[in-house]
Amino acid sequence: MWIYKMCQENMPLIIFIALLSFFSSCEILGIDEDNESLDPGPRNYEWTVDSVGGAPDMWVGWANTIWGSAPNDVWIGLSGGYYNLWHYDGETWSPWPYREGPDGFTGSFYSIYGFAQDDVWMGGGDGELWHFDGSTWKLFYTYNPEGLGGPNIFDIWGTSPSDIYAVGTVSTGLDNPSYKGFILHYDGRRWRELLVTDFGMQFNRIRKENRGIYLSGSGPYSYQTISDSVSLYILNNKSLNVLYSKSRKEASSVNLNKFGNRIYFVIENEVTDKYFNSILPFTLSEDVYHVNGRHEKDMFITSEDGIAHYNGEDIQLLVNDVVQPSAVLFEKDVFFFANDYVEGTNLIYHGTLTKKD
Repeated sequence: MWIYKMCQENMPLIIFIALLSFFSSCEILGIDEDNESLDPGPRNYEWTVDSVGGAPDMWVGWANTIWGSAPNDVWIGLSGGYYNLWHYDGETWSPWPYREGPDGFTGSFYSIYGFAQDDVWMGGGDGELWHFDGSTWKLFYTYNPEGLGGPNIFDIWGTSPSDIYAVGTVSTGLDNPSYKGFILHYDGRRWRELLVTDFGMQFNRIRKENRGIYLSGSGPYSYQTISDSVSLYILNNKSLNVLYSKSRKEASSVNLNKFGNRIYFVIENEVTDKYFNSILPFTLSEDVYHVNGRHEKDMFITSEDGIAHYNGEDIQLLVNDVVQPSAVLFEKDVFFFANDYVEGTNLIYHGTLTKKD
């Protein structure tokens, strides 16, 4: 009886607490994690630099993407070249053996993503999606929509082996073509087309969390023009909504990523959360290419200056070179890459945390 009486007397408070719990779980209030409990990420890395893709008897392909399951199992995909896929075993970078026939690599690779050493996906030109089972790469699926051509897969990402997404661009034909963005989905058994745009947008990155599927893109594209705008989208139940869109004159670039269970946007020289609240308590002078990290107090920011680290309080430049947006991070190791156009090779920056003093 006393429980019933207490509930009657405190019903408004109980309802408020229930609503607060619901809104927080749905991220309506923007609460994703307790940032105060996070420890600042360390910076005591020792860096080594390797080169990939250049040799006297090779035409150099430029690195586009990197992913790994462990510090001794890292993949890099390149655009063209005699060897356009490289693997790191913890000691040496080696080109994956080229073979003629259906299992031979002949195109460009723009994205690699996986869940384990024996479950890796790779996409690139010609709409091809390759799968690695731990021993062999096999062509698993080719996206070839009727009436469209030139499909390129620019990003692959997923929440689990049965929930994977791929995005990219297709063209409308050879005579003064325009371009469309597409989204593919893998459910653990097969790939299928989820969406094709009709407004000339090129999707270049995709991430997902419980509010929906987030995408970054640029466009519109045509055969005679380059992209004149940059945009961020959210996809809910096949409804694509614009979150942010500016002309190239107003904003030169946008990007997005997910780590630490949170979505982050990159807009020119600013890093924000998914509500466009600035993450950094200061302004960066150079345009930011991308942001990678373990959580909000352990973030690697790549820009025109190089690789900088933000620990929740300040920022420090770790590598002074123009690296590419893709990176792969482990507990004690990080990998970044840069295209060295002067020497005709690709540089791999491998940082390993040393023991703390």
